[in-house]
Amino acid sequence: MMKKFLALTLVVFLSACGGSNDGLIKITGKIENAIPQGEVILERFEVGQVGQVRPVETVYSDHNGNFELEVSVDGPGFYRLNIYNKQYEVLILADKNLKVEASGEEGNGIEVTGSKDMENMAKLYEYMDAYQVKVQEFNQKYIQARNEGNTELVEELTTQGLAMEEGKVKFLKDMAMSLEGSLVSLLITDYIPNKADEYKFLDSLSVKLQKEIPNSSDVDYFVSNVGVFKPAVAMGDVAPNLELPNPEGEMISLESLRGKYVLLDFWAGWCRPCRMENPNVVRMYNKYNDDGFEVFSVSLDRTRNQWVDAIEKDGLVWPYHVSDLKYFQSEAAVAYKINAIPFALLLDPEGRVIGKNLRGRALQAKLESIFGE
Repeated sequence: MMKKFLALTLVVFLSACGGSNDGLIKITGKIENAIPQGEVILERFEVGQVGQVRPVETVYSDHNGNFELEVSVDGPGFYRLNIYNKQYEVLILADKNLKVEASGEEGNGIEVTGSKDMENMAKLYEYMDAYQVKVQEFNQKYIQARNEGNTELVEELTTQGLAMEEGKVKFLKDMAMSLEGSLVSLLITDYIPNKADEYKFLDSLSVKLQKEIPNSSDVDYFVSNVGVFKPAVAMGDVAPNLELPNPEGEMISLESLRGKYVLLDFWAGWCRPCRMENPNVVRMYNKYNDDGFEVFSVSLDRTRNQWVDAIEKDGLVWPYHVSDLKYFQSEAAVAYKINAIPFALLLDPEGRVIGKNLRGRALQAKLESIFGE
């Protein structure tokens, strides 16, 4: 698995050319600000070890900044070009020669041409750079609304933010499935944050890549590990029972709420996003509790005082609060594969999952569809 490993934002201009190289790839380049006999290192990203690289080939630029290197590859893979330990560029090497133009100075981009993989990578980075600009603008509006205490606008922006993220994920999934025989599809998965929610997509992608790129160790690793992302509970599944102590030490079970619609809410007193969502959950509880809606809150706090204090301060008036005070090592967190909060599931009267991570107006809309306004 890969990420965009550089802290720098790289601008990459690419094109397709060349033919089959029978496993031998040639990379030629020109460095504008040349260091005579300066090192140009081709590094291979270690499969399964994010960010770890090992040198594959080292050459030296001449007085004019020209360099050339050849490497034999046994299948498509992720590499990094290291120029003078100042500039870095992620490469996919498969069966095409590449041409490089670089400044040799920190903070500047590297131009790479020669393969469809690199062209696809440029498109991915272009989209993500534009999306990041949108996120920054959105965050400014959100922080301003929150600082001004504009609760209505905060709620509206929360809904917009979730929709914006959903749009990003859809674009990336569509792009990954549209590419043919490209490791860029694998790179795309690193920009999809909640992989448990997208397990079916990831599983389908693994089948596709295994068929299209059977000789890639990166694909082999992805295929063999995709099961890690399989959620403990999927939509339509019956939620596993939980039985944990409440603040008074009495054991409370999730199954005791069968017959009601239940929001199974994983949260903690130290979790700011959880605390920000709590007023919305309180409103929904007060509005629909008489109709058969309950909240089963599982705290991942470490101390009883922090847990109980947050319950009181946030006015969480429902009686079903449980925790074993073991943080993410909680029995409940392990059973449900929880690695980030807030996390919530909406269960029907039979205990089946009918909603996942519904917040703000999304939770309100779902409950309105069940109980009416």
